[in-house]
Amino acid sequence: SQYILNLIKNIYFSYYNVLCTVPDDRVSSRRNLDIPEALDTLERCYRLLASARPIRTPLSASSNKSTPPHVLGRFLKRQVFDLIKYRITKLDHNLFDVIWPAVKKLPDNRNVVQIVEEDFPGGVTAPDYYVYEVFTEFMTPLIKDLHNININSDFPQHPISDFVKNSLLSESSQPLVEINIDSGDDFVLTGTMECSRNLSGFELPLNLKIGKLEFVERIITTVLMRDDFARIIEQLSPESDQKGGSYYTLNEILEKPSEICAALAATGVLISLCEREEIDDCNRLHGKQWPYGRGVFVSDDKTVAVWINVHDHLRVVTSTPSDAPGEIGLTFSKLSCIMTYLHEKLDFVFDEKLGHLSSRPTFLGAGIRFSLIVNFPGLSKDIDNIKHLCAVRGLQYRETLSPDIARISNYQCLSITESNCFNDFVTATSNLLHLEKDVSMQNSAHITTMLSNIFRRKRSSLADIHDIEKIQAKTN
Repeated sequence: SQYILNLIKNIYFSYYNVLCTVPDDRVSSRRNLDIPEALDTLERCYRLLASARPIRTPLSASSNKSTPPHVLGRFLKRQVFDLIKYRITKLDHNLFDVIWPAVKKLPDNRNVVQIVEEDFPGGVTAPDYYVYEVFTEFMTPLIKDLHNININSDFPQHPISDFVKNSLLSESSQPLVEINIDSGDDFVLTGTMECSRNLSGFELPLNLKIGKLEFVERIITTVLMRDDFARIIEQLSPESDQKGGSYYTLNEILEKPSEICAALAATGVLISLCEREEIDDCNRLHGKQWPYGRGVFVSDDKTVAVWINVHDHLRVVTSTPSDAPGEIGLTFSKLSCIMTYLHEKLDFVFDEKLGHLSSRPTFLGAGIRFSLIVNFPGLSKDIDNIKHLCAVRGLQYRETLSPDIARISNYQCLSITESNCFNDFVTATSNLLHLEKDVSMQNSAHITTMLSNIFRRKRSSLADIHDIEKIQAKTN
């Protein structure tokens, strides 16, 4: 019967996994998942993902047309699923702990949905460092796809960080780089940059107890509150009166109302957060101790925020100037100076193939993300076309509540340096904005020509008036 066949198959794969456990295995628990309820849940998840798998053309994560279930269904085939479903990491995480963002029904809460969409856009998370190796048959091709890398190619060694190779601002003769991709302030509304790192010698925040969370918090804040870091912050914004920054616990940020939270939101450096009671399974998202042992260092001008123990140990977020939102050159220079300083003072987890490890697979490698909120009044008229234009340029396109406004960001930050990643982003976004400008100018020229032709006529008729009304309707 089918039951007997499934039983034999389960015994076979269980035995196979035991054989695959090598003596120097330091990443798995060296035991198999044998809880019937957990295995039944995984089986239901597999069927869900398999049903979402496109029948014809498989969709890449970087196509801007796929959903997390589509992508995961592409890589979690039956053979791979049966091979890895029994595995558990040394910290007792199984496959469901990796794929839950794509399969778990989320609460009807905008904060929680936003966290999952922004921090785990690929539909997967890394509850610990070891999932990348324990579930490698699934994770490796998926990670390549998430970073717009050919899934059939081998992983090269991840290059040494530019932040390691750079010298401190005070010792550098290199000036801050000014690159404004929207000098007329026509299209770019806001911009942010984020770089994440995790301290060597500590598990991810999700797995840490109060003592270790506070220890990590103390290590990082001690560095951030030093006088030499305050001088770097001061040099990065010489026109302002800032002399450093202040540290706030996450409880202070989550207070309602919270002035500092509002200030961070206004400058664009507030990350997605939620109260513990806003999600029924907060432990899976943030761990048992949330929100304790977490906080944020904020520069005096509120344009730099260093978040501590939120998914990763360290998340540096900077924003573009409010009066020049397209000025991404100075913003990247600021981020580079801060990260160079932190690399000199702290030791970070690094894998020779995956680069800087993160709880968010889309942040592997250089661990850097550039994001712009852009108004596309012309290109957005054909949503499929603009998604394709972004995809071929290595840009992620995410719609907002406004049909003309979108968030664009880089897909790849793995197997590439931070500077190369930034240069690629500058080229891609500049090209896209140039296309938008051309479309807008063509539309304006076309409308002007039509109006001129109408008013050149000797006589005015109802037809002329009707033509004018149609043109005005198109432009509104």
